[in-house]
Amino acid sequence: MKNIFLILILLLGKCVTAQNLDNVSNTGMLVYTKSETPDEFTGSPYVEKDFTEGRILDVDKDKYQTAYLKYNAIEDVVEIKLSSKDTKVHILPKLKNIQYDLGTYKYIIDNFKLEEGGYLEGYFLDYFSNDKIRFLAYPEGDLEPAIIGKGYKKSKPAHLSIEYTYFIQKDGGPLEEVKLKQKDFKKMFSNEEVIQSYLDDNKIKDEMDVVEMLKYYFNH
Repeated sequence: MKNIFLILILLLGKCVTAQNLDNVSNTGMLVYTKSETPDEFTGSPYVEKDFTEGRILDVDKDKYQTAYLKYNAIEDVVEIKLSSKDTKVHILPKLKNIQYDLGTYKYIIDNFKLEEGGYLEGYFLDYFSNDKIRFLAYPEGDLEPAIIGKGYKKSKPAHLSIEYTYFIQKDGGPLEEVKLKQKDFKKMFSNEEVIQSYLDDNKIKDEMDVVEMLKYYFNH
């Protein structure tokens, strides 16, 4: 248990107790969740299949703690284990300065303005970021309620799934939604000759293809 104290002291610089460890900081900030994961279900609420080694970052203090991480999209929380053999799952308060780095992407929590109007708040997967462009994904958990059987109607457990919405942010402006399709990126970057040339020779099939495209753009 003392290791989780170390995480909070290292990252947040605050005194904590065992009672408030998983749900509150000493400021009284609760860890709010969208909804609870049902006891029985098909599908999965998680982005990652298993707990994955990564780092908990405090971007304000430039400190980090190694941990094993997994994001629950139904509850909108990052679950934490301190080692691969840890049997207890921990949750830290939702703070903007705390990020979760899993190598190819980071989990950040923020509230972004959308191009079509309104705002979108929660955890985002940050695949690529610099002072000009960000490539983000918003993982939204979907919970199809369980069906209780009556008569000839069979019971059916809840089904959990995740829908991803992808965004490009240019120069700190509002988020522009984009599909992981060649034509969408050609349209979004219609005035960028380097990207147009890249897309003529390379396909966009997944997130890493977009990351490679953006890396190429900023290196040329």
